[in-house]
Amino acid sequence: MNALLFVLTLATAQTGDAASAADVASTPAAVASPGAWPRPARDTADVGPKGRWSTGFFNPTRYALTDGFELEANPLLIPVAPNLTGRFAILKKELRLTAEAGLLVPTFGMRLMKGYFFPTWATSTENIGWMLVPRVGLLLSGTVREHDVWTVRGDFTFRIPLGPNSATPLESFIAPLDLLFAAPTTGYLARVGGAYDAALGNWFRVRGEVNVYLSGPTPHLFVGGEDKGQLSPRSPLYVTGHVGVDIATFKHSRVTVGVLWANYDQGAKAVVRDADGFADRVPVRSNNILPTLDYIWSGGFGD
Repeated sequence: MNALLFVLTLATAQTGDAASAADVASTPAAVASPGAWPRPARDTADVGPKGRWSTGFFNPTRYALTDGFELEANPLLIPVAPNLTGRFAILKKELRLTAEAGLLVPTFGMRLMKGYFFPTWATSTENIGWMLVPRVGLLLSGTVREHDVWTVRGDFTFRIPLGPNSATPLESFIAPLDLLFAAPTTGYLARVGGAYDAALGNWFRVRGEVNVYLSGPTPHLFVGGEDKGQLSPRSPLYVTGHVGVDIATFKHSRVTVGVLWANYDQGAKAVVRDADGFADRVPVRSNNILPTLDYIWSGGFGD
C-alpha cells in the first residue's frame, strides 16, 4: 500500500496541474457565490500575493511567502520522498515570467517499491542508490480575453548520484510513471510545453496542454559492478497532451476532471515486409489514454 500511494501521488503531481496560490491573484476578495467570478487559471507563471495557498488530494500544496515568492511541496510524499520547490517571480506585468528550482530525494520511496516496480535483488548486493534529483525551469504567461491565460514552459530535471545505483528504467507502460522515474533512472529529463486555460462563464474552465519530453539514453545494466551492456534501446522522446475541465464548487474550490494522452516508445514491435517479401520487426510507438481527477482548495483571500 505504501508503494502504491507513493506512485499514485507522485505520478499525479508530475502532470503539473496544481492550482498555484498565486494563480488567484486577480480574483476579488468579495465573491458572493461559487459562480460569481471565474476561477483563475491554474499552473501558470503567476506568483503571490502573500498568504495565498492551494492544495489538492494529489496535486502539491503551494503557499506564497511574499508577493513574489512561493513554496511548493507534496506533503503526502515527504515521509518517503522529501521534496520542495521554490517559485520566484521575475516579471509581474502583462507578461509574467517565473523561475522554478526544486529538489527531490526519491531513493527511500523507490526502495519501498522493490518487488513491485523494481527487482528485489534479494539474493545479491544490488540496490537502488541514494541520489538527489534537482529541477530548474521557467514559465511565461500572458492574459487574453480578460480571464484566459496562455503559458509556455521549459524545465530540466537531472540526477546527482551519491553512490552505486542498480535501478533501471521502470517500463511500467503507464506514461506518468515512466516520466516520473526517467531522470532518476536515465540521468535527466527535459521538457518544453504550452497550455491554454479558458474561462467558460463563471463556473467552468477548460484547459488544454501539450508537452514534449526528452529523457536520457537507455542505461547499461551493471551486476556486481560489472557492465553487462546496454539494455534494449528505447526512443527517449515522449509527447503528451491533456484536456481538463474545472468545475467551481465552493467560493475558492474546484473539481477538475480530464484525460491525459501520451505517445512514446514502450518497446512494442511490428512486423513489416519489404518489397521482396522479407519480414522484419521494427519498433513502433504506443499510446496511453488515462483519466485524471482531483479536488483543489484555495485560500488566503481574507474572506
